[in-house]
Amino acid sequence: MSEEKNGVMHNVIMEKRAKLNMSGVSEVVTFDDETVVLKTDMGLLTIKGTRLNIGGFSAASGELNMTGLVYALVYTGDEAAKGSFIKRLLK
Repeated sequence: MSEEKNGVMHNVIMEKRAKLNMSGVSEVVTFDDETVVLKTDMGLLTIKGTRLNIGGFSAASGELNMTGLVYALVYTGDEAAKGSFIKRLLK
């Protein structure tokens, strides 16, 4: 998955649900061994799993590497803040 926004590419590469390599990450908002929340160029990215461990993060390059068993990747951002599609239609 990749998207270019303002000249920055956001990529997520997952290998066997056990290793993640990402670009376009601007901040690690919060993390523990079951949940990692990242600020990316595409909105907030929440990663759920077990034994999650951030192996490296460079704010300068936006690259992040992590390991652990990944259960879910969920993006939230501007679209979620605007409300549901039906709610916007009925305004």
